Order: sequence, then C-alpha cells, then structure tokens
Amino acid sequence: MSGRVLHAQLHLLDRQLIDQSDGHLVGKVDDVELDLDADPPVVALLISGREQIPAGRIAEIDTAIKITVGDLDLDYYDNWIEHHVIDHIPGAGDATE
Repeated sequence: MSGRVLHAQLHLLDRQLIDQSDGHLVGKVDDVELDLDADPPVVALLISGREQIPAGRIAEIDTAIKITVGDLDLDYYDNWIEHHVIDHIPGAGDATE
C-alpha cells in the first residue's frame, strides 16, 4: 500500500481549507466522498458548502488543508451573506468593502 492513511473524521472533516496560492481562508471541509472501487478506498472529493473539491487539488494536509482553488467558487456563501444580509443592515455602509 502506498500513500498516506487518513482517518476522515480525524484528519479531514471540519478542517480549515486554505488557498495554496495566497493563504486566503476559503472554507471548511463539510464532507468527504470516497472512491470505494479503489483498493484500499481513497479520498475522491472534499465537499465545502456547495462545492466539490477533487482530491487532485489537495496540496497538503496538516492542521489545515491547502488546496489549489483555481475556478472553484468557494466564496459563494460569503458573497451571498454580504449582499443579502449585511448590506441591508442600517449603518452597515461600506462594511462589506
């Protein structure tokens, strides 16, 4: 067997996701999808919010998980909250900018 043995609940779930290119915090791991056809099963996807992050984008797994973000829209919920909630709070002004 090659590769690193991971315990999904211990090493992946609820871990901070970091954009490898700039260190920007981009979310947390909500769920993990395994490829059960592989022997042994391997991590196929990390799921954060509504985005599925292919295992090939994982750069490093440590206390946080560094990923290559590329074209993933991991800021979708942050942007939605800014535009639909925070911008409508009286006195918020340009708080989201």
